[in-house]
Amino acid sequence: MRIPRLIPVAALLLAAAAATACGESQAKKASRQLARRNSCVAAELALSAKERAAKLDTQMVATQGSPLNSVLQASAQFSTAYRQYADAYSRSADLADSAASAPARRDSAEYAKQAAQARPVLPVGGTVEGNAAARFTADMEAALNNPDHPCNKPDDDGDG
Repeated sequence: MRIPRLIPVAALLLAAAAATACGESQAKKASRQLARRNSCVAAELALSAKERAAKLDTQMVATQGSPLNSVLQASAQFSTAYRQYADAYSRSADLADSAASAPARRDSAEYAKQAAQARPVLPVGGTVEGNAAARFTADMEAALNNPDHPCNKPDDDGDG
């Protein structure tokens, strides 16, 4: 049947028409969508980092006293630095998403201010923290450029 296939398309067109009728510019809509995608990807990377850190902690306990433990300690340091940067970036991205989606300018400005304050400082390159931040940035870029990534799919309200 063709009608069920047309329903999502019709919903997207209605949502776009409503956004246009409400006065939302294409630039504002694109900015809001990018903020949503950044927040989504950052949250996924932060969750993944927490899971990796937990697995490494378990492996370190299991290998205590063995030569493998020192290798795992180096991995754990990197994992901890990555997780901390990912958590901070995710908090900042969530606030930026709230700023882009806030209906009132005053709320938007307050969220934007909080997002800027929460944004992590890029660590010095060549350090464990700097390398972890660089890896996070590369992971963000790869996810945002992947058309099959779930965060790059349209939302149900047609805003993706």
